[in-house]
Amino acid sequence: MNSVLQRLAESFPRRRLHAMVAMAALVMGAAGSAAPAQAWEMRVCADPDNMPFSRRDAGGFENKIAKVLADDLGAKLTFVWWPETEEMVSKQLREGNCDIIMGSPETSGGVLPTIAYYRSPFAFVYRADAGYDISSFDDDVLKKLRIGFNVRNSSPDQALVTRGLSQNVVTLPYNHDISVPTQDDKAPLGDGPEAGLFEALARGDFDVAIPWGPVAGYFASRQKVPLKVVPTDEFDTSFLPMYIAMVIVVRQGDESLRDRLNIAIADRWDEINAVLKAYGVPLLDLPQPTATIEGK
Repeated sequence: MNSVLQRLAESFPRRRLHAMVAMAALVMGAAGSAAPAQAWEMRVCADPDNMPFSRRDAGGFENKIAKVLADDLGAKLTFVWWPETEEMVSKQLREGNCDIIMGSPETSGGVLPTIAYYRSPFAFVYRADAGYDISSFDDDVLKKLRIGFNVRNSSPDQALVTRGLSQNVVTLPYNHDISVPTQDDKAPLGDGPEAGLFEALARGDFDVAIPWGPVAGYFASRQKVPLKVVPTDEFDTSFLPMYIAMVIVVRQGDESLRDRLNIAIADRWDEINAVLKAYGVPLLDLPQPTATIEGK
């Protein structure tokens, strides 16, 4: 963005910003000083095999949301494939190999976050033919059930510990290939590291799982045995949040890109939500943003 448009971006709310950008473009074009707009490259770090979020064939919902935002920003979208580890930030984002990481918790540190673009709760998932209903961590039936987890120390795990139900927990291996991929890697794509949890639940290896919403909605719908997905309450006792709000992150100091992404998120809010719903993501209310420039 040239200096004229940059000053406009820093001085006006979104609706006035759009009008003034258009006016400036007309004035500069009439004066013969504006060069033809060129698409810039929006480089997104993404895990190559982590459904339902991202995959090398662009099949994840974060891949599709990135495309929606790139289109809004007039950018050419490029994915830099890297396993979702701490090195995605330290070796890729901070060193300038990519510019954006989609789908980071809003509490992430050492990065510059956008506004949150979705919030999803954890969910109870169990066989539809189980003969019981679960909607709360205080339901007595949980005392009699085996509860499956891939990852411990989550908010649901803490809620169970508080109620003395740790002995009911069954921990499954979390299989995620963290080998370093290449842009032209042709290795077979898997179903994602969380798929095994739902396959085991459908087999009856345990009775109920409490995964995060995007994982629950996506994989539960793909089992041959019908599974029921019931979102948890937004908060547990002692105000323990039972949801995760997600943002996009950029390098610290890149306020310009952060602000442009905020504008694009606001502009394409309905399309972003449509992508999430198409993947079965349970959503908590998150008001559509209206002010997208920091401090305005």
